[in-house]
Amino acid sequence: MGVVIASTALCPADDTASAIGYAARAGGDCLTRAGLTPADVDVLINVGVYRDSNVSEPSVAALVQKRIGIHPDYARGPGGSRTAFSFDLMNGACGTLNAVQAADALLATGSAERVLVVSADTHPSMDQARAGTPAFPYASTGAALLLQRGDDALGFGRVHHRALPGPHGVNGYLPVSEAGPHGRGAIAVDRDADVLERMLGLAADTARGCLAAEYGTDRAEVTPAAFDRTLLITSQPSPAFASSLAKRLGLPADAAVTVEGVHGDPHTSALAYGLRQAQDAGRLEGHDRILFLAVGAGLSSAASLYRLRRTGEGTAAC
Repeated sequence: MGVVIASTALCPADDTASAIGYAARAGGDCLTRAGLTPADVDVLINVGVYRDSNVSEPSVAALVQKRIGIHPDYARGPGGSRTAFSFDLMNGACGTLNAVQAADALLATGSAERVLVVSADTHPSMDQARAGTPAFPYASTGAALLLQRGDDALGFGRVHHRALPGPHGVNGYLPVSEAGPHGRGAIAVDRDADVLERMLGLAADTARGCLAAEYGTDRAEVTPAAFDRTLLITSQPSPAFASSLAKRLGLPADAAVTVEGVHGDPHTSALAYGLRQAQDAGRLEGHDRILFLAVGAGLSSAASLYRLRRTGEGTAAC
């Protein structure tokens, strides 16, 4: 695909508990880290699911775009007028990799030079104490990735998808009949008792299938050796999910990144969190690839093998 990550940023929880605020702050910080301004962004994609006060209109992406200050008006230049496009893409933990697919199409056709992907979730009541609990297992937090075109030999490969038949496993919804006057702050999340085991099975199957497709081999031939020099960055539906997946694949527990310092499942921000924490901890060293893998969206998965580049000092970087 040749889509590379130019910059990342995280936005930990604060007193506002605003998903819109988290996404905007992470997006702005992401641009600053890349040495860019809001005027340098062509497309913004929001993949967050749980938002402030259950707002549904206008698009949350448009609200984040406005708050960051990305082309609030038409900017006229030598080539005529230029503006930015933004939209919501909601597919649970898989949303970030779906956004990579959309970005690849936009970048490949020249419709955009830079795509900013933002993610954030919060309890609709915006009560920080209600996030990361059994009733609402998702963390109140946000993140951002800046994507651009790179060398075809680097960056994201094809995004592979799989799905399990049967029940969704996890359902998040607004119980309208019970919401009453507090509906804007209400949400219900139902989890099947066996959902984590089903997620692990799907994740392991997806990981093997992704590598088999990338290397042109049969799934049965994907042994632990196929994951050599590959770091796993996964969704985090439970604190032990990443290490449990590594063990299921026959790898050491530390072959996968476990997100730390977040109260609850980082959900749509999990892949960005895993990448940024791995970068900060120097965990990209010794690896040539990252396998980004997300499971969710009842029950479906998305995975992509990301090829790292080597800097002038020989160290690994996105």
